[in-house]
Amino acid sequence: MNGPTRRGFLGTTAALAQTTPAPPNIVFLLSDDHTAADLGCAGNLGIRTPNLDRLAQRGTRFANCFVTSPQCSPNRSAIFTGCTAHTTGTSRLHTPMPAWEQSFLELLKARGYYTGGFRKVHQGNEFNRRFDFYRAEKTAAFAESFDQRPTNRPFFLHVGFTDPHRPYVGKAFDPPHDRAKVRVPKFLPDTTEVREDLGMYADFIARMDGECGQLLDLLTTRGLAENTIVFFSGDNGMPFPGAKGTCYDPGINVPLIVARPGQKGGVVREELISHVDLPATWLDLANVAVPPKMQGVSFRGLLDGSPYRQREAVFSERNWHDNFDPIRSVRTERHKLIFNAAPHFPYRPALDLEGSPTWKSYLELSRRGKLSANHGRLLQPTRPMVELYDLATDPDEFQNLATSAAHADIRQALQRRLGEWMENTYDYLPPTAPGWPIRL
Repeated sequence: MNGPTRRGFLGTTAALAQTTPAPPNIVFLLSDDHTAADLGCAGNLGIRTPNLDRLAQRGTRFANCFVTSPQCSPNRSAIFTGCTAHTTGTSRLHTPMPAWEQSFLELLKARGYYTGGFRKVHQGNEFNRRFDFYRAEKTAAFAESFDQRPTNRPFFLHVGFTDPHRPYVGKAFDPPHDRAKVRVPKFLPDTTEVREDLGMYADFIARMDGECGQLLDLLTTRGLAENTIVFFSGDNGMPFPGAKGTCYDPGINVPLIVARPGQKGGVVREELISHVDLPATWLDLANVAVPPKMQGVSFRGLLDGSPYRQREAVFSERNWHDNFDPIRSVRTERHKLIFNAAPHFPYRPALDLEGSPTWKSYLELSRRGKLSANHGRLLQPTRPMVELYDLATDPDEFQNLATSAAHADIRQALQRRLGEWMENTYDYLPPTAPGWPIRL
């Protein structure tokens, strides 16, 4: 992986660009608060996503794509810069992208790309001006971008949907999903209120899927589909307790589908992918050199068979959302270690989750003594400093193995790996030391 440097904005972007014939167009579709499992093509048949399912049928679905932060704007900053949020000073929710931080947009522009953006970017108004074309309004027609683009230049188009983010209202999708048939993940209690909440979540996903279909149809009708690579992903996990805002898999594992013309379809890859890898991949596809400051690694090789250096781990962080809760995590193919830097704090859901029917159901079940131990961990007054999970035997992350003598070597190895990443990426939390943490 490219190591970070202390250099800021690179002075000469043109020096990074390389010449190559007919670079591809790139379209990036980004859902808002969407866990990887919640697509029809991912096996959740309780959610109707026909357009994204067709995209997966003609492309590749990456089952193990992870965000750098289970929060909106911090993770989006990583998508634009290829650096985790604490490296660029954007780890606090709603922090604008600093003017001196370079994004992949400037590098694509130097390569000759026309850049467009729709709707949610969440990096501040000044950042929106980095696009050649930008429209914030939900009512803005996708065709407007294609109408204004120079036809002799490749383009990059970013579409940031606001679904399935809360608040939820009725009649988002017709017909609505059958609440009796929605899939209730094991990390949530199965109650009428939770099912209604999940049904609304499914309706909003289906509405977003329909808009994805509109955009994909435009590519076809404009004759652009044959030279356009489409990426679809989510900015962080579903807006439910134990997901969004946490470093458990439902909070950090998001969809990723890539469809490239001429590519074999219906492929599912299990390699670990981080969102910091996205800009490196886009630059690689455009034959632009990846700046050394970017922490991601291109996964172009998984699309076209070119050389690919596989990741051994992905890293995530949570900081300030509606409350301060510094968390760091490292995840390998099999194990996950979570470092709660403020273990004296209880779990505190983000405000949009705090008012949800699901969280109210948690509190009511607890009041009646009906909340299971697995679900009740979110209501404990404190949390362990370190959590360790074997994802092969415990995919729901219920059994904390941090104090298990049989897993001590794994815990120490992951602690070292997490500590090295924190130091190498200029984290502001206290540096780790041999034997860290001293007490569990």
